[in-house]
Amino acid sequence: MSYFMKHLLFSVFAFAFALFFFVEASSMSASAGMFPKIVAGLVFVLSVVMAFNAWRSAPAEESRAKINVKRLVIYAAMLAVYIFTTETVGYFITTPVFMIVSYLFLKAAGFVKAVLITAAFMVFVYLLFVQFLNLPVPLGLLEPLILGA
Repeated sequence: MSYFMKHLLFSVFAFAFALFFFVEASSMSASAGMFPKIVAGLVFVLSVVMAFNAWRSAPAEESRAKINVKRLVIYAAMLAVYIFTTETVGYFITTPVFMIVSYLFLKAAGFVKAVLITAAFMVFVYLLFVQFLNLPVPLGLLEPLILGA
């Protein structure tokens, strides 16, 4: 499969995934649905940009790199576990764990760098969505500790 087709298919998949979440968020209350709609909108834009960049920078001669199906399946399973446990365990527990494990699994960063990036992201999300926008975030296991106090 060509470089452009791989990226185009991934862009279409990401666009469809974001469309699903946008439609699902429409059935939520206005405040609860705002965050998924913002993220879906961002994924819409980024998937179009990705397709455009793939078209613009497609190499003239294709290289035949093999897709590591085992790693792809493992990462998809990790993503599914993250999605299905966020509500019960809590966003502020599952997201940092998922991010750090993802960075290490994908070999995108070392442990220290992964922890620092994750910490900065979590502070940003907390300040923007919880403090500034007052959006509800699934607290899961942290709910008795935070709301019970």
